[in-house]
Amino acid sequence: MSTEPGLSVIQTDPILRVDSVTKSFGKKIIFNNISFNVQAGQVVVIVGPSGTGKSTFLRCVNGLEDIQSGRIVFEGDIVNAHSKNIVSLRKRIGMIFQNFNLYPHLTALENVTLAPMKVLGESRKLADERAMDMFRKVRLEHRASAYPSQLSGGEQQRVAIARALAMNPSLMMFDEPTSALDPETVGDVLAIMEELARDGRTMLVVTHEMGFADHVGDRMIFMDGGTIIEDGPPSELLKNPKEKRTQQFVNSVLRPN
Repeated sequence: MSTEPGLSVIQTDPILRVDSVTKSFGKKIIFNNISFNVQAGQVVVIVGPSGTGKSTFLRCVNGLEDIQSGRIVFEGDIVNAHSKNIVSLRKRIGMIFQNFNLYPHLTALENVTLAPMKVLGESRKLADERAMDMFRKVRLEHRASAYPSQLSGGEQQRVAIARALAMNPSLMMFDEPTSALDPETVGDVLAIMEELARDGRTMLVVTHEMGFADHVGDRMIFMDGGTIIEDGPPSELLKNPKEKRTQQFVNSVLRPN
């Protein structure tokens, strides 16, 4: 980005800082000494083979898992699952899981309004109005009264996205959001995620959808063996990776046969 003579670029602090973070379960190291930053408005896509710690990393960011060393700082707050501010922090991070995690005994509308009413103290009227706005955003207003069992997998995932959006989070995290979906419904969910990116949402996305990563992502992080192998623009990692292991992964995903 160019600037006029005499003008300086204002460098804002990252919304998320990951500094030399290590996570293990017992003696098994999940990821080791990883570091990177995320700026507000960025869409950062994390890719890599199964079992390399991608999903566990997202759980560490919102304090669902402890880390053994290093630190994670979100909007200036150190993430610690046992700290007093963890509830406040989780209000600002929307998490979309692989398997939707909707309450089966609640309607789609009730699933979306539950947290704003219980956590934010909103009235039912305000929560309902906000929820319907979110349903319109994910194109599901006609299914607000349905129960999860009456919805397709793609519809359930869109309800989960609406539920996260209803809290107006600063960061949206997606943990392989299309992995449990039928091929016909994957496109609907990816289209919603693309719209969120265009709206300027900060997003951290674990996915195997390379087309989405290339088209929507600002950065791609390739993890393997619990370490970051390569970090850069998706087009570079997909078309001209610098590391041999990245090239092997890209070839296996894009040209599996």
